[in-house]
Amino acid sequence: MVRANPMTPDERRRALIEATRPLLLEHGLNITTRQIAECADVAEGTIFRAFGTKQNLIGAVVEDCFAPDAVIAAIGDIPGDFDLEDSVTSMVRILRARIQQVRSLMAAISPGQPHGKRLGPPHRDFHQAIDEALSRALARFDDQLTVGTPTACWAISAMAFASAMPLADHPDAADPRRIARLIVHGIATGTEDTPC
Repeated sequence: MVRANPMTPDERRRALIEATRPLLLEHGLNITTRQIAECADVAEGTIFRAFGTKQNLIGAVVEDCFAPDAVIAAIGDIPGDFDLEDSVTSMVRILRARIQQVRSLMAAISPGQPHGKRLGPPHRDFHQAIDEALSRALARFDDQLTVGTPTACWAISAMAFASAMPLADHPDAADPRRIARLIVHGIATGTEDTPC
């Protein structure tokens, strides 16, 4: 059967990456090119034409997982009519989802990785790109922030990361709204209640 609209090489690579990610999460590095081909609805040879080797395809999945583009786009899509708390809630939700995705993928494939091998881009580059996206989203709230934008970005990223860790078993850790309220309002009562 001939496809009405054949995929471009980039679309084919993207389809293979998307098909491989859930297989890696389920089976780890034991996945076969046959499983990938069946999941992507392509011939097995397509994998080798697109990526050369199964290892290259797995590397592309990891690289894609670490790429900040989807996170940056999601942050950019936060509605402009959201207030500060709604915006921070969205930011926490987006960052937590990506952190959990990365953690799940790393847990699935880490047993087979050589010791000391770096996966994905340098963390600093990833975080710088995310911080720039957060800064753009926070720019319209400058008059509401009691700290500089870099500190606000750090607080949002740090709380999203901490709440996504396995040791974060506090009930509030699973609720992006409660995390956002903690970031936006802090742990102290308002200044009107603070003794002079």
